[in-house]
Amino acid sequence: MLIIFLQAGFVSVTLLLFFMFSGSSSEIILTQSPGSQSVVPGQTVSITCRSSSYVSNEVDWYLQKPGQAPKLLIWWASNRQSGVSDRFSGSYSGNDFTLTISGVQAEDSGVYYCQQDYSTPSNFVSLWWTFGGGTRLDVGRDVHPSLTVLPPSREELQQGKATLMCLANKGFPSDWSLSWKVDGSSSSSSSISSSWEESRSPGVLQEDGLYSWSSTLRLPADQWRKVGSVSCEATQGSQTPLSETLRRDQCSQS
Repeated sequence: MLIIFLQAGFVSVTLLLFFMFSGSSSEIILTQSPGSQSVVPGQTVSITCRSSSYVSNEVDWYLQKPGQAPKLLIWWASNRQSGVSDRFSGSYSGNDFTLTISGVQAEDSGVYYCQQDYSTPSNFVSLWWTFGGGTRLDVGRDVHPSLTVLPPSREELQQGKATLMCLANKGFPSDWSLSWKVDGSSSSSSSISSSWEESRSPGVLQEDGLYSWSSTLRLPADQWRKVGSVSCEATQGSQTPLSETLRRDQCSQS
C-alpha cells in the first residue's frame, strides 16, 4: 500500500492507492485552464481539462469552497450529480473535457477541479485518482478602479530617464486593461515611440476580493520635457473607459 499526500487548493487530500504489479503504467496528467477567472453575475464560464492520455469519459468535476470538502458536480464527463443546478454542464471530445457554468452566480465562487478515475489496464490493477491543478473562480459585481498617475522622480530625470507609473486600485473583475496616451494620442502611435517602453502587471487579488493593477511608461528625459500631458486609461469590456491625466507643467521636478 502506498499513501500519497497531495496539497490541492484549500484542503489537503489524502489518497490511498493499492497496487498489485505485473507490469508498469504511465502517469496520467490533467491540465486545467484557465488557472483563475473573475466574472460578474450572469456571464457564462468555461473551464477546460486536458488529459495527457486516454481516460475514456471517466472525468469528474468538483467545486471546493474555503473550509469545505469538494462537492461533486459532474461525473463521467457529462452526468450532473443529483441536486446540482442545471446551470452546470459537462462535455468532452477525445482527451479534452469542459465544464460550463451558465448564468454564473455569486454562490459559484470557489476552486474547480477536474479528476479522472480511469482504471488502468488489467496488467496493472489499481484505481488512480488524479486531480487537475484547479481553477479559481471569483464572481462579483462591477467595480471601477481608482486611477493614480505618478510622475518621474527628479533623481531619475538627472540620469536622463523618465518613468511614469499608473496605479489602478480596487476594481473588479480582473480583466481591466491599462494603456497610455501622450498629448491625447496612443503612446504607441507617436513618431518617437520606438524609444518608449510600456509594461503592465496582471491583476493582483486583494484580501477584500478586489484587484489592483499597475502599468509603467518609460521614455528618455529629453522627450518627457517635450510632452504636454500623459493619460492612463483603464478599459474593461463594454464599460465606459476611465482616465486619469497628468500635466507635465504640474510636476515640480519636470
